[in-house]
Amino acid sequence: MIRRFIILAAAMATVCACQSGPKVDLQAHRGGAGLMPENTVPAMKNAIDLGVNTLEFDLQLSGDGKVVVSHDNYFHPRYATRPDGTLILKDEPKEFLYTMPYDSIAKYDVGLRPVDRWPSQVKVAAVKPLASDLIDFTESYMAETGHKGMRYNIEIKSWPSEREGIDYPEYREFCDACMEVLLSKNLGDRLTVQSFDARSLEYIHAKWPEVDLSFLTEADLTDVEQIMSLLSFTPGWWSPEFTVVTPENVAWCHERGIKVVPWTVDEPEDILRIRDCGVDAIISNYPDRLIEVCR
Repeated sequence: MIRRFIILAAAMATVCACQSGPKVDLQAHRGGAGLMPENTVPAMKNAIDLGVNTLEFDLQLSGDGKVVVSHDNYFHPRYATRPDGTLILKDEPKEFLYTMPYDSIAKYDVGLRPVDRWPSQVKVAAVKPLASDLIDFTESYMAETGHKGMRYNIEIKSWPSEREGIDYPEYREFCDACMEVLLSKNLGDRLTVQSFDARSLEYIHAKWPEVDLSFLTEADLTDVEQIMSLLSFTPGWWSPEFTVVTPENVAWCHERGIKVVPWTVDEPEDILRIRDCGVDAIISNYPDRLIEVCR
């Protein structure tokens, strides 16, 4: 009972975030990669316990058509260990998920290796989970702990290149597989699907117009009006790299009914600047910092 009270109190504090301004949706990037192994069940559990509003994670496809939670379409040398205990190294050929059945993918550990990028990340044995299993876990855990209203911001990581359909899936196959899983979970308006790939966003919008979509953009794209002209429709969200965010482009989006959710905002001074631009949400590898700064 005491633990449940603590979790609920944290959640309430997060929902009431940024008392000096409007409420801001606090999103755990890959479940909070600075704290726990990215895109894993332990990371999502930790983010829920911290009291974030939204779990952000990425999707890939296995060789047997399973939707896998993973940022990279291969086993990255930053964090992956083979089933035989050998480390995946930078100069070795990439081991693509799309060339492997999921039962092979699940034998690789992605949580025990120290990660230079996130030195404070807790080390725990973990695997790349199926999206279906991860969502089932988070929904069950939220019900158990009394945490209500958790949202999902889920990225389909398609990208046009000559290796599409070989090392990773063709974007329509990819979207179909992902949407089948996501829609089966009946998340309703708690689900946002994001992508850097305008093709995928156009495809999903045409086939499932009821789904809330977010257009991810890199730091080299700064003109929001030009960015939105890349789509034939107005998405619910714009998700830019955080350094390009200004009060002016946030206001431009709000005038057109577009919410703004910058990525990936990790330093307290950057969190404050982005918050004060009037954004609707913030994605961070350090959800604990988001909560501390915005509470």
